[in-house]
Amino acid sequence: MGKILSTIFAFILSVNTSTVVYEQKGIDEEKQSRVVLDNEIQESVVVDEIVAIKSPTISYSSSSSGWWTYPSDIKGVTRSGDDLLVLVNKEYQLPSTYAPSDLVSASLSGIRKGESYLLRNILINDLKELVSAATADGIDLSIRSGYRSYSTQVSTYNYWLSVNGGSVAATDKISARAGHSQHQLGTAVDFSSSEIQDGLGGVFSSTQASVWLANNAYKYGFVMSYPSGYESVTGYSYESWHYRYIGKANAQEMNSKGLILELYLRSKN
Repeated sequence: MGKILSTIFAFILSVNTSTVVYEQKGIDEEKQSRVVLDNEIQESVVVDEIVAIKSPTISYSSSSSGWWTYPSDIKGVTRSGDDLLVLVNKEYQLPSTYAPSDLVSASLSGIRKGESYLLRNILINDLKELVSAATADGIDLSIRSGYRSYSTQVSTYNYWLSVNGGSVAATDKISARAGHSQHQLGTAVDFSSSEIQDGLGGVFSSTQASVWLANNAYKYGFVMSYPSGYESVTGYSYESWHYRYIGKANAQEMNSKGLILELYLRSKN
């Protein structure tokens, strides 16, 4: 408990004493990615430890053993990383050299905390509509992660590997290895809300923001990547906060067919 309180106290101090502001143009992406990673790690540690106090036993809702494992034969993606329907999962990997060419500040969409994150320009207008619609319904949204470079993915995975005591199995349930993360596409968004002090983690699922997104995000081109109950299909634990932009027409088609993102993208690749 002492360690947890110390972590929380240190995080609060860091939030109160530091502000990161980025110009919309000429952003040093690697420098920003490292700051974003620091922010994500700090906030994830606080949220995850608080949740652990309330519910120390974590279970994964899948009857299939080994659903988190990577196949022995890793393939390159079959579409360009710029393609909104490219399949990126544990079997299909993006090149380490891939980075979107149209990255801009997420703040252009009007979402809170957007100044600290990058997203592809192609989704900004639809995200702006989503945020406006949510606000009109009394829902607050913020962003806690956007684009992650290949090198940032390496750092992120290694951090969670350390947190999990070196357990690859535990880490592979919650963190993508480099090249396998949708965040490298610049079209994945980790949402949060003032309802949970803009925190990260499973606590988001209990918010009004989470419910609103689950019911409405597809109308604006955003779909949940890792829904509950489909761990054996996606290879990841349920993430109520993680959405990927695939465009309005695609998202509405996916929804009308009753498919989850993983299966929809497999049908397109």
